[in-house]
Amino acid sequence: MTGRTLLLWVCTPAVAIVLAACGGPGSRPSWAVSAPSPHEDNTSTSSSPATASAARPAGSWRAVHLAFDVLRIHLPVDTMRHSQKIWNHVDELRVDATLVARLARNGVRIGTVSADAWPAVQTILEACDAEVGKDQWSAQSHLPLTIEVEDLAESETVFCYTPDGRLVGKTFPVGKKLINIDYAVHAEMGGCVDLQVSFEIRHDRGLMTWQRQAGTLRQVPATDRHVFNDLSVMLTLNPGEALVLGPSAEAANEYIVGGRFLVEDRGDQLVETVYCITPLPYQVTDAQR
Repeated sequence: MTGRTLLLWVCTPAVAIVLAACGGPGSRPSWAVSAPSPHEDNTSTSSSPATASAARPAGSWRAVHLAFDVLRIHLPVDTMRHSQKIWNHVDELRVDATLVARLARNGVRIGTVSADAWPAVQTILEACDAEVGKDQWSAQSHLPLTIEVEDLAESETVFCYTPDGRLVGKTFPVGKKLINIDYAVHAEMGGCVDLQVSFEIRHDRGLMTWQRQAGTLRQVPATDRHVFNDLSVMLTLNPGEALVLGPSAEAANEYIVGGRFLVEDRGDQLVETVYCITPLPYQVTDAQR
């Protein structure tokens, strides 16, 4: 699955989409409500399926776009690894068991969390004085959500266990550590969202090159890219759920992928990072068929 335009058309007489989205630590889950269309009263903040259908001309279609809330949760490593407690409240069964084991061996865990789990997660974060930052990102045409982890301060070697159990390393002299989140919304399934997660190290060479895209030659930045394809994960989130990505116990090994991407040495303390990513589908406009 590659980055794509998140512009899906939904037959509005059939359904009005009102999708749940997790809030975050420190707040109760909030409900994402459709943006009013030009055919609706702009003072209204929500509507029932019947009202929504009646407010638009027959045969009109609705555009659905996507935004993301991204929480970066930094947890100190002291006498215990506080990040591991979070997984008691995360569903890791959406991913094939073989892939789950491979991810864990490479220092990575991934799963989904429901809105009901937030109070328990919040208690964990408050108890260990976690540092939480929040960003919101709007889906861009043909581009995945890209989370910049950090620049390589110096040459780094990253090791990864392959599906056949081999340990393979590659040295990167320069570049950025990135986490890419690709996506697709299934409006016909009530707003379920497919997310594909991958780890990448990318170096922008500062040059432009020609590339054929959709039959047209375009100038694009010249980059060196290495994607850890054996650790790419795709899973489906139901409305109201968020994706959780963080280190496994094996991330204590600083040379493997999880140790390189999800653990930071701040000199006087090790800090683990857990990402909580909530897709926020929303309606923006009507268009005639």
